[in-house]
Amino acid sequence: MSLDAATTSSSSADHDSVCRLYTPAMMAEALDVPVAAVRRWHRHGVLRATKEVGRLPYFDFEEAAVARRLAQLHHAGCSLRVIDNRLAELARLAPHLERPLADPALVVEGKRLFLRRGEDLTEPTGQLLLDFDATEADEADVIALFSEAHIAPSTSSVRGAAENEAASIVEQWRQEALDWEDEGQLDRAADAYRALLMATGPQAETQFALADVLYRAGDLPAARERYYAALECDEEYVEARASLGCVLAERGELELAAATFEGALAFHADFADVHFHLAHVLERMDRGADAAMHYQTFLTLAPESPWAAAARDRLAASPR
Repeated sequence: MSLDAATTSSSSADHDSVCRLYTPAMMAEALDVPVAAVRRWHRHGVLRATKEVGRLPYFDFEEAAVARRLAQLHHAGCSLRVIDNRLAELARLAPHLERPLADPALVVEGKRLFLRRGEDLTEPTGQLLLDFDATEADEADVIALFSEAHIAPSTSSVRGAAENEAASIVEQWRQEALDWEDEGQLDRAADAYRALLMATGPQAETQFALADVLYRAGDLPAARERYYAALECDEEYVEARASLGCVLAERGELELAAATFEGALAFHADFADVHFHLAHVLERMDRGADAAMHYQTFLTLAPESPWAAAARDRLAASPR
C-alpha cells in the first residue's frame, strides 16, 4: 500500500469510516515490519487508533506517517525494545512536544532522531548536530534507559506499595514476553505469556498474543485453541476471528475457515482483510463467484492494500 497516497473519508457511515484506513496487518505489510510491532506501538500509545471495531484498531494517514518513522528505525537495525527506549528518551528531552513522532520537524537518520529547525538539524536538546553519521547507542545505556522507562506501568495509579509492586511485576512479564517475541525466541515468549495468564487470569488480549506467537512458531493446533480461548473471553474480538480463520485455512479445514471468516464479518462487515482471506478460501472450495464478490468488496474497502494487486489478478482470472 502506498502510505503517502492514503486518504480517509469524511462520511459518518461505518462503511466509509473504515475505507482507506489501515488495519495492523495492512500497516505491517506496507511498512515491512512484524504485525506484532504495530500492535506493540499501538499498545504503548505511540500509534493512536482513528477508530476501533471489536478490538481491531484502524489507523489513518497521520498515524501511517508516525509508523513509517518507527519502521525506519526498525529497518536501520533497532530492535523494538531499543525503539521503546529511544522514544522514552525523546519524551524526556523534548517534554514540550506532545507527540514528537507526529511532528513534521522530526527527522530519522539511521538509528537517531533529530529535530529540524530552520535549515539546521538539532538534537532534541537543541544542540546543533555537525556529525550526521548514525552511531549505535551503548547497550549498557539502553538497558539502563529501559529499566528507568518501564519499571512501572505508566497508567497505574498510586493505591499502595503492594498493589504497585504487583502491577510492576505483571508489566515486566508483559514486557519480557514482547522482548522475547521481538528477538524471535518464540518458545520463551509463549512461556512468558502463559505466566501472564497465570498471574492475571484469562484475558482476551493475552490469549490472542499467545496464539499469535504459537502461530508464528508453526504450532497450529495450539494456536487454534488459544484463538478460541480469546474468543471465549470476547466473542466480538474480530481480529482473533480473522486469525483463527487463517489457522483453519492453513490446516485445510476450509468449511470451518469460511464459517469463521463469515462470523468475523457478521461482527464487522467492512473488515477488508477478512474479505480477502475469505475469497481465497472460497476459491479453494471451487466457489469462484462467491470469491469474486469478496475480492471486489476487498478492493472497494482497501484499493491500495499490499494485497490489492493479487485480488485484481484473481478477479481477472475468474470466469465471467
